[in-house]
Amino acid sequence: MEYVRDVFFATSIFVVGYMIFKFDIFKKLSRKGVIEKDFKGCYILKYPKQTELHNKDNVYKIDLEEFFKLNPKLKGKIPVIDRPEIDFTKPNAKKEELEERRKIREKYGIKDLEIE
Repeated sequence: MEYVRDVFFATSIFVVGYMIFKFDIFKKLSRKGVIEKDFKGCYILKYPKQTELHNKDNVYKIDLEEFFKLNPKLKGKIPVIDRPEIDFTKPNAKKEELEERRKIREKYGIKDLEIE
């Protein structure tokens, strides 16, 4: 029985190692949470009640003053886009906001960042 257990563990370690190297898992994980060094794909949407940092299809809610206080070198590199508060009394307010966000994402987003 110990032989079967050893074979199982050896096989599972081999499969995990193969997946790590075949699919380059560490490279994909390292790209996920890092802000681009040239800041092409980053932009900040500033609403009256909240601020969002958009980075590679990830959205982070931040405090704008504290963010630039902690990262003073980024002040002129990341564009800050002022947006009005969404007026939900209008029937098409959500659609208009989604359309504006899509236009902003196309303007500032990186299209070549597809992970193979």
